[in-house]
Amino acid sequence: MRSKKVTVVRIDTTVNWKTLRAKGGNWVAVCDPLGLTIQAETYVNLMEDIGFTLDAVLNDLLNSNELDTFLRDHGWELIGTIPARKTGIRFDVPFVPEIVPTMPGAYGSKKCVR
Repeated sequence: MRSKKVTVVRIDTTVNWKTLRAKGGNWVAVCDPLGLTIQAETYVNLMEDIGFTLDAVLNDLLNSNELDTFLRDHGWELIGTIPARKTGIRFDVPFVPEIVPTMPGAYGSKKCVR
C-alpha cells in the first residue's frame, strides 16, 4: 500500500489557548484571537485536537485563497513557502495551552477566573 506524501508547512507564531476541565469532565479549549472553541474527553486528546483544528483552519484558508491575507492580518509568517500543489499539506502551528483555574459560581456552576 502506498502512503500519501505529506508536506509540513511551518508557521512562525504562537497561538494561546485557554483550557479548563468542564463540570461534566470533558476538557475545553478556547482561542479568543481566532474565535475557536473545542472540546475533548481527555487533556491529551484536547492537545491533539488543537493541532488538528489549526491545521484544518489553515488548509481551508489555503484552499479558498485567503491564507496570505489571514497570515498578514494576524502577524503570522510562513517559514519557507507553500508548495505549488495544495494537497497533502499539514500546517505546523506552535500553540501554548494555559489551564484556567475555575471557581464555584452561582447555583454550583463553575466560572472562569479571568
